[in-house]
Amino acid sequence: MDNDYKALMIGSLLHDIGKFIQRAKNPRIKHQKCGPEFIEKYYKNLGINEEIKNLVIELIREHHNKSNSNPLVKILILSDWLSSGEREDFEECLNVPKKDQALLSVFELIDISDDKFYHKKIKKNKEELYRNGMKYYLKPLSIKEEVIFPYFNDEEKQSNSSSSDNPYKDLYNAFKNELENKNKKVKIDNFEKLFQLIQKYLWCVPSATNWKKEGYLPDISLFDHLKTTCAIACCLYKLYKIEEHLDAKLTDDMLSKLLKRIPLEKGKYKKELNPFWEKYELFSLIHGDISGIQNFIFKVTTKYATKSLKGRSFYLDFLTEIIANYIIQKLDLPITNILFCGGGHFYILSYKVKDNFIKDIEEEINDLIYQKFRTDLYITLGKVNIKPYEFLSQAESNFSKKWKDVGEVTAIKKMQKYHYKIKLSIEKFFKPEGSGDENKICRCCRGEFEKGIQLYDEGEDKVCENCYSFVELTEFLKEFKKLGQIDYNYEKPSRAKVIENPDREITMKKLPALQELFEKVKFENETYYLPKENGDLEIPYKIWSIAFPLDDNKKIKDFDELAEQAEERTGTNKIGILKMDVDNLGKVFTKGLGEFASISRMSTLSSMLTLFFTGYIPHLIETGYCKIKDKEVPYKDNVYLVYSGGDDTLIVGSWDVIWELAKDIRRKFKRFTCYNPNLSLSAGIVIVNPKFEFKKAVNMANVELDDIAKEDKIVLPVNGKYEDIKKNAISIFGCPLNWDFEVYYDEDLIKRLEKLYSIKYNKEIKIDDKIKELMKKYNETELENHFEKALKSNISRRILFISQTVADKLNRVIEYKGEEFLINFPYYWRILYYLHRNFKSGDKLDVNVKFLEDYVKEKITYGLKCGNVRFNDLKVSAKIIELKNRNG
Repeated sequence: MDNDYKALMIGSLLHDIGKFIQRAKNPRIKHQKCGPEFIEKYYKNLGINEEIKNLVIELIREHHNKSNSNPLVKILILSDWLSSGEREDFEECLNVPKKDQALLSVFELIDISDDKFYHKKIKKNKEELYRNGMKYYLKPLSIKEEVIFPYFNDEEKQSNSSSSDNPYKDLYNAFKNELENKNKKVKIDNFEKLFQLIQKYLWCVPSATNWKKEGYLPDISLFDHLKTTCAIACCLYKLYKIEEHLDAKLTDDMLSKLLKRIPLEKGKYKKELNPFWEKYELFSLIHGDISGIQNFIFKVTTKYATKSLKGRSFYLDFLTEIIANYIIQKLDLPITNILFCGGGHFYILSYKVKDNFIKDIEEEINDLIYQKFRTDLYITLGKVNIKPYEFLSQAESNFSKKWKDVGEVTAIKKMQKYHYKIKLSIEKFFKPEGSGDENKICRCCRGEFEKGIQLYDEGEDKVCENCYSFVELTEFLKEFKKLGQIDYNYEKPSRAKVIENPDREITMKKLPALQELFEKVKFENETYYLPKENGDLEIPYKIWSIAFPLDDNKKIKDFDELAEQAEERTGTNKIGILKMDVDNLGKVFTKGLGEFASISRMSTLSSMLTLFFTGYIPHLIETGYCKIKDKEVPYKDNVYLVYSGGDDTLIVGSWDVIWELAKDIRRKFKRFTCYNPNLSLSAGIVIVNPKFEFKKAVNMANVELDDIAKEDKIVLPVNGKYEDIKKNAISIFGCPLNWDFEVYYDEDLIKRLEKLYSIKYNKEIKIDDKIKELMKKYNETELENHFEKALKSNISRRILFISQTVADKLNRVIEYKGEEFLINFPYYWRILYYLHRNFKSGDKLDVNVKFLEDYVKEKITYGLKCGNVRFNDLKVSAKIIELKNRNG
């Protein structure tokens, strides 16, 4: 790497570091002055070599000076503009001192409605959104709730943060202490560590706060602005130097034309202000999509499920990461250019590349995958080209539209898996393989192997090389979790029985399924710290989703043990399988930001969602607990996290704990995403025997999620109309439940819903008090409490069975025929008659069963009011309590 490129890479990543120092120390000094002074003092601590120090300082000092003749400065200025495509020109001043300005959550901006009524409101008054919106504490990045969850208001901020008058100064001092290596642990000696240092301390700092001059909504972190500026600058440098794989070039004349001005006027794109922004096609957005994930992960027998499931799911995450890193290394671009990586997908910002480059890389990687897994997995690569104007936050064509476009390219290509191999020889591709010898069948995946591997503690069973790798990977992850760090060169005893070398040790890099991948990619670091028990991060870090339930011998508990634990508490020997994912994720990314979409906002949105699923959910499992029968039950002893990343998660565990964990995750997700009704999470749960075929059980959970929860719809009377509320549900026992109106009551969420409808109808909207009262009194969670209380007072458990039957019949009390509905009163009266006949106390209904009569009457009244009622919450709560009380 030449010195100019290295200096530009570091200089662009640090070009606005002065803003952080300015707010912490002296807001009167320009950030272009603070930054160079800081670099001059700490360049060695930042890993900057003496030979490039002066160039880095020049880039930081001059990054607003268009008259500077250095082409690297010009590249940085243009990159800064493109990264800041969300900034607008309008006269609005945020009257908050800089030391008190906090980062607004990007989730406050999401609007997936067709008419974008919420975005229209935001545009009219951004300051109102900032003052009332949820914001982040100024604290170093961590995966714990009190750091990464936004706060509501100043009162909450004061109660949950230090009493410091200048939180910027506190953050800066922590940054400086780490940089000065006072704990003797961290030495910034490569770009990845520098990148993580910036991420750790600047993730919560607004990129710009001078509203009057720049018209900027402070929801983009300084970290994301610096990251995307660096990514763009590195692309432009490669174009300027005209290197391999290029399908475009950047000349001094082109640079001068592009730097004449940004083609925005009062927030509106105007081509005539600088037509060159629409003329030059300079960038490519590359999307990678691994297909076959579900079948690959669950291609495992129940016996080997807990021994290899995590290894399988981790392998796919790691494969995604390695492929993304391999591509940027081939392009000679830094890690800043990986905009998103998780859940089997990645997005890379590149200079404009030739079509053949994508084709050759795709075939090279798929040849390696095919050699190991045949057609089980496939990586699809697609690209779309981008012009400078498409980085701007505007309606014509912004970055979210390019995100959508490249997704459509890969979606079409996915329909032609291994087409290049079929084209070469269709006979060879479809030729049957294997001998059919039963002795060569892997006892884990049921595939055929050439050479089987026997594992210690597994009798005479033999597994294939891949399954052996996944068993070992699971063990490595368990060891890493215990050590608190990842080490690709860490040696542990092999699980394989090797007669000639029984004490053989193995490293993660040498596993058969990983060895060739490691040989393809050069990592800047091969040792990383995992998040600490308290959620804090130490550089260099990896946030991997690891959570295992371990027994007293530190072995991973199998499904039988998890079911037995549930049985001890409840009398029911079952496991639960939970599948959750974000609703309408495609819309959230491609439409949610609307005209506010920019590369920096897209980067922020993707990284925050990843932080929740990959970072927070494992942390919640490791540190959280639920209450079952008035006893605290730790999640970590009862839950096996199969995967959590991107936007979804799959968790197996003791059935009773899984049910409570699903509710907990959803509550946390709504808080994390600012209770925005445009962001919801759906879930499916199945409860099965621990020996039930695991793959079938997962498919059943998928049915609960995709076919029931995500197809769910309820209606809510608002302003004389019926508002459809779709998805946003959990399904169990084939019964969908809307989270907000049937599972539990959350006052903050209801307030946000009322606020949204008030904006939509341009007047104050309140959900009917009677409806809210009904939601508070009779949701699934409260009904469980009522049933538990009834059983404690010696009411017969028969009431649970009757309630389930009653719920089915009550669901037929109101029949809908178009906009009209019929009430089947006989069902209604029979149910009330049955309660009085069987649960009398003297002349009255037993006080512990009275809640059922009240519930039925009030629900029917609600149904008459809005033409929408169902009794799934009764059926589910009765079934859950029945399962919880089988041990007497």
